[in-house]
Amino acid sequence: MDQVLQAYPKDVNFVMKQFPLRQIHPNADPAARASLAAGKQGKFWEMHDELYKNARNLSPETFKGIAEKIGLDAKKFEADMNSDEVKKQVDEEMKQGETASVRGTPSFFINGKVAQSRSLEGFKVQIDEELKKKKGG
Repeated sequence: MDQVLQAYPKDVNFVMKQFPLRQIHPNADPAARASLAAGKQGKFWEMHDELYKNARNLSPETFKGIAEKIGLDAKKFEADMNSDEVKKQVDEEMKQGETASVRGTPSFFINGKVAQSRSLEGFKVQIDEELKKKKGG
């Protein structure tokens, strides 16, 4: 995604939505809530990246350890992670994913259409087609 955003700094916006695979990964939902809670302190991506590095060891202790590592206020993080607001946000984003027919993660959409290829070149082809349509050509 970094390469896509560098190639299209003015034309592409990247939006991340939570879609924890709850039946497959029992810690996916708490991980989604952890990233959103970290986001409330301006550290969404830091938490996100650390969660992926620790994907095989997701537990309440892991979440707390990462929160400490990235410099979060631990009490605020824990309160936000367990808040109704954050839980509702995860549920809403899950509904959005279901409406969009998301079946797995990560899933990518370009202008509302499923990405046809996950390579940089594949993304570029689809993005260029959408930009061409937007410009009337």
